[in-house]
This record gives sequence, C-alpha cells and structure tokens, in this order.
Amino acid sequence: MTILPFSGITFFAVSFGFIGALYLLKDIFAKFISYRNLLLIVTILYIYFFLPHGQANAIFLFVLYAYAVYRVLIYIQYHHVLLPSLIVAIPMVLYKFDIGPFYKIIGISYITFRIVQMVVDYKNHGRLTFVEFVSFLLFIPTLLIGPIDRSYRFKQDLDSGYDNLTAKRFSDGWNIFLIGIIFKFVLGELVLLLWLADIDASSRAFFVMANSAYAYSVYLFFDFAGYSAMAVGIGKMLGIDVPMNFDKPYLAHNPQNFWRRFHITLGSWLTDYIFRPTYKSLHKITFLKGKRLLMQNLAIIFTFLFMGFWNGLQWHFILSGFLFGIYSAVHNMYVARVRRGGVDYFSFFPEVLSINLKRVLMVNAAIFALYVFSGRVPV
Repeated sequence: MTILPFSGITFFAVSFGFIGALYLLKDIFAKFISYRNLLLIVTILYIYFFLPHGQANAIFLFVLYAYAVYRVLIYIQYHHVLLPSLIVAIPMVLYKFDIGPFYKIIGISYITFRIVQMVVDYKNHGRLTFVEFVSFLLFIPTLLIGPIDRSYRFKQDLDSGYDNLTAKRFSDGWNIFLIGIIFKFVLGELVLLLWLADIDASSRAFFVMANSAYAYSVYLFFDFAGYSAMAVGIGKMLGIDVPMNFDKPYLAHNPQNFWRRFHITLGSWLTDYIFRPTYKSLHKITFLKGKRLLMQNLAIIFTFLFMGFWNGLQWHFILSGFLFGIYSAVHNMYVARVRRGGVDYFSFFPEVLSINLKRVLMVNAAIFALYVFSGRVPV
C-alpha cells in the first residue's frame, strides 16, 4: 500500500492513530524506549511499508551514504564545506539530470538541503548521533517538500522527548493543522476546480494569460501554505516545532520582504548556505574588490539561479529563479541609491499609499515570476 504524506484520509488516519497512542501511552513508552528511538523506528516502518515500491531501499541507502560522508568529515576534521556538500549532492544532481532510475528518490532535494545544513553547521552546533541524523532527515511531515528545519533546533526537541507531548502543544498543533486542511483541501481545491481548471493554458491572449497567472499564484499559495501548515501542526503534536513557512506573502512590499514571507525556510536556507558563502568568495576576486554593491547583486542573482536549477533543469524553473534574482538586485540598487541621497520616489506619496503601491508592484512581479515557474506560459 502506498500512502504518501498528506495525500489523503489514510495518511491522516495512520498519523493520528500514532499520535493518539503516543499521548495515551507515553508514560508506558517512556519506561522502555527513548522518544528519539521510538520516533526513528516509526519513521523507518512508515517509509518501508507505505512509500512506493523500491523507494524505501533507495532512501535508506542514500541516508547511509550521506551519514558516511558526515562521519568521515568529522573524523578527519575537514574544515572546508564545499567539497563534502558537493559529494552529498551527487545523487540529487543525477536525479535532476534524469540519470538512472535508482536516483529517483522522492524528497531527495529537501533531504539533500538538510544534509548540506548538517555538514556546514556541525563545527558550530555540534555533531549528531546516527539516530538524530536519520530522524532529522526522514521526519515524515517534512519529508517531501519541507519546511526546511535546522538539525540543531530539531535536536533540542528530541532532547526534550516525551516532555514535549503536552495538551497545549496538541491544541496548538491541531489549530494549525486545521488551517492547513482548509487551505489545501478546501480553498486550494476550489481555486483549482472553479478558476484554474477552466483556463486555456495554451491561449496567447493577454487577458487569458494574466488570468492564468493570478489563478495559479492563488492556487499555489493555498496548496503549498496548506501543506506547510499541516506539517507544522502534526510536527507540533509530535513534539517537534517545525518552522512556519508562510506569512502573508502577497502583502510583501519588496523582494527581500517577499522571501521572508513566502517559503520562508527555503529563503533562509538559501541566504545562509548559498548567498553568504558566494558573497564571501567574491571578495577574493581582485576585479571586484571595493565594489560591494556589485558583489551583493552577483551573489543575489547566483543564489536565485541556483534555486531555479534546484527546482529543475527546465527553462521555466531557471527563468523564474533568474527573475526573482533580478527583482532583488534591482531593489538592492534602488535602496543603495536612496541611502546615498538619491530620490525615493515612493516618498512623494502618503505612507499608507506608498506601502500599498509597493505591495501592488511586488505582488504583480511575484505573480509573473510564479507564472513562469508554473510552466503554463504558452511558448
């Protein structure tokens, strides 16, 4: 039987069956098994019995491969992170290039991002045991499409163990989970059935394309934010504080603010593990020394291009990432110009009008980039 996370009623029945048993029997469980070991066992059993045929062995082998790289890195006290990060990313790269069926592991992109985070951060946040390593990588609510947690934060919840299984956490998690259910399975489905599905995606008429862009962006928000909220809710009920992933993104007033609201954990990951190392490396290029703004913009565009390639090698993913990079670079130059005494054209308007004008510009720019991302643009 195949039961993908958040795919339907069977998954929720299995999940809440386990959560119910966990809360009712936690005092008994605590006498015989640690919470981290129990979570690992349940995770492995779920992957083995409920993921598509052939996926379990591929996932387990990938995780063992990543853990071997991680342990070797620690053993030899290797201080550079680029090479081991590239090594653990090899299976994901092969997957993106569609090389061999073995590498078609569901959730491989998000698993790889979590591995890279552990490889980079072990010097500052300590090493993980095998149980902690595997539990973090394969935590079921975030297995397929995030949110992207941090291992050192996840470990703190594991350390708290059964003490995190409280009535308040269950109540808070349940409320967030219900919001996710409404977003994904009610509002998202309504947008899909009553709006998006009726649009001719092959039409080149401007208003049809504009309608398609708005419909897809609204659908994407409800679908993805709904999934993320369900992951956060179930995680909280399990005693794991999965980070929130969305915060009213279509109220953002500039590109940086947008990525602090839309797929927040991806934006944070890209900033920490792609933008900052890239920006630091650019300082070593003689031609760029003293050109701080140019280095920032090059690092920004590279980061978003990386995001595009990470989503897939199709042109629409890459172009979408490039567009978001251009948005951020243009905004960065505008802010720098204003700081140097240049005219801030938005200051000519009253504050409430100014902020909403910025929001209109940002939301339409984001909708256009997401429309490109969708692959629905007729070419």
